[in-house]
Amino acid sequence: MTTFTGHLSDSQAQRLVDGALLDAERTMVLEHQAACLECQALAASYRALSDALDDLELPDLAPDFTEGVLARIEVRERTAARERRFAAAIVAAGALALVAALGLSVGHWGDAVVGALDFLSRAGHALRLSAEVVTPVVSALRLHIGLACAVVAVPLLVALSRLMPAPVTETA
Repeated sequence: MTTFTGHLSDSQAQRLVDGALLDAERTMVLEHQAACLECQALAASYRALSDALDDLELPDLAPDFTEGVLARIEVRERTAARERRFAAAIVAAGALALVAALGLSVGHWGDAVVGALDFLSRAGHALRLSAEVVTPVVSALRLHIGLACAVVAVPLLVALSRLMPAPVTETA
């Protein structure tokens, strides 16, 4: 819900023209608009736009428009599913390689699996602790970090821009 705070916002002017103002703001908006030339002009511009859009003739859609859209959606869904399967295969292969590497070094698969799980558990605990520490530190130092990034990035970008070749203009 928006409230009225002075001049009409674009959203309020559009809803005024469409007759969709909330009851809580309708009276205040109408009173203000009646006395404010700037808001009257804003509402008039949206009214003119609405009228112009109403006068436009809608083009006929191609007969196969829906089928074309659905086909494109299907292609995107198949591509996304294939990418998910590929990512899962990569993760599984990495996990198997990790278990195999640990198994070859330890000698027993059971010990390798326990070692891998212990390692993952410790890594997760370390990440959780570091997140608890790093978040407030980064929050407190965000201005300093931003300034340091700017101090490093600006000269680097200037140096890189000087390495770019001059644009070539062709003459007819």
